[in-house]
Amino acid sequence: MPTRDPSPEARLAQLRMLAEPQLSIPFAFPVLMTGFASSLYPAVAWPNIVCWVAMMAALHVLGNANARRFMAADIPLEDAEMWGRRFEWQSLGFAVAFASSLYILWVPGSILYESFLVSAMTAALAPMTLVTIGYLPVLRRTVLPILAALVIRFLAYGDAFHFAVAAVLILFSGLLVRMAAQINAAMHHAINLQSDKNALIEQLFRAKRESDAARARAEEANQAKSHFLANMSHELRTPLNAIIGFSEVMASEIFGSHAKPIYKEYSGDINRSGQHLLGLINDILDLSRIEAGRFQIVEEEVNITHLAEEAGRLLEIRAQAQGVSVRTEFAHGLPTLHADARVTRQIWINLLTNAIKFSPAGTTVTMIAGLDASGDLRFGVHDQGPGIAEAELHRVTEAFTQGAAGIAQPGKGSGLGLSIVKGLMSLHGGRLEIRSELGKGTQAEAIFPARRLNYPTGQATLAI
Repeated sequence: MPTRDPSPEARLAQLRMLAEPQLSIPFAFPVLMTGFASSLYPAVAWPNIVCWVAMMAALHVLGNANARRFMAADIPLEDAEMWGRRFEWQSLGFAVAFASSLYILWVPGSILYESFLVSAMTAALAPMTLVTIGYLPVLRRTVLPILAALVIRFLAYGDAFHFAVAAVLILFSGLLVRMAAQINAAMHHAINLQSDKNALIEQLFRAKRESDAARARAEEANQAKSHFLANMSHELRTPLNAIIGFSEVMASEIFGSHAKPIYKEYSGDINRSGQHLLGLINDILDLSRIEAGRFQIVEEEVNITHLAEEAGRLLEIRAQAQGVSVRTEFAHGLPTLHADARVTRQIWINLLTNAIKFSPAGTTVTMIAGLDASGDLRFGVHDQGPGIAEAELHRVTEAFTQGAAGIAQPGKGSGLGLSIVKGLMSLHGGRLEIRSELGKGTQAEAIFPARRLNYPTGQATLAI
């Protein structure tokens, strides 16, 4: 633990520890000094007593004023060393004046008065050490002059006994300074820890303020995004519906054949592009509502297999166009599900659409539904497509993210389907699991917890 060259912050903290005790005894010390000096009367001439008491009182008043000024001021760090020197010189002057009592108030030839004076001087070392131990340079300038005066006074006797006492005092001085240094080092270490803690607290408060500001900006951005999406919903979907409707009329040639057959093909392309763009807009809006926590679900008792059959019929034409066959493997006697029917149908559609569009022609997509060993309802789609690398599995459920197969086939998707399914499942307290292996297809399964199931008579078995 360092004891030399403290930082300005540590030096100011030590000086405060030194100044505080001086403010707590503004009147007790002069009264104590007056009583001590008066006890030597009439052995000591009263001018000597008055002179010494006045000197000690003046030094005490100056020291108290200095300490009060220091505690009241907001000391800049660059002034720490200057204040340290001021306290050191003040303490040195006080110690020299106090030690002078061994000469000003000394009563030669009176063992009683001499012993009393030496005992009082020695006893005063204890409180002085306690008061000044917070700042080691001041402690040295306070204690060492008093010990030096005692040693000189004992050496003046000129006999072996007093020489021995002087030697003991010298050893005691070294021990006292060493112990004081160790205690001061511990105090210095505590001050550094407190300073580090205060700095850490300040950093935490600063980080919290920055976090609050960032959260406020994020909320503002989210509101702006919601406002933008609401406007986009109105501004884009309205003309898109018109484009889809008119292009369908043109492709169907309801009002007569086109002058050139290519126009019919163009009308079909316009209709498909509009349908794709409308689906993308709807997906973005759904995802935005899910992320904002504003997607409302209406729960009811639904039959998971009926919803699967509806989704299969909706995507049957697409599967045929892709050259993919769709089959089902549903467990018998499945319980009804307490969930939002529209949302659950959308989960089926998203999973089945994803499987069909990435499955090569001639492969089979299997729709499964059953109960697992824990009693949860597990349903989803297994395909025989190119699969997903293990390193990409955790990313494919993120918005606008696709695996290597999706990147290799641009135009087949926007990377929103699985992220929407994941969000819709979380609204029901469920989860989405994806298992895949390159070249061996993908298994995407949604799991509803058992608490959402309403069991009929008997128990279903998993048929996967």
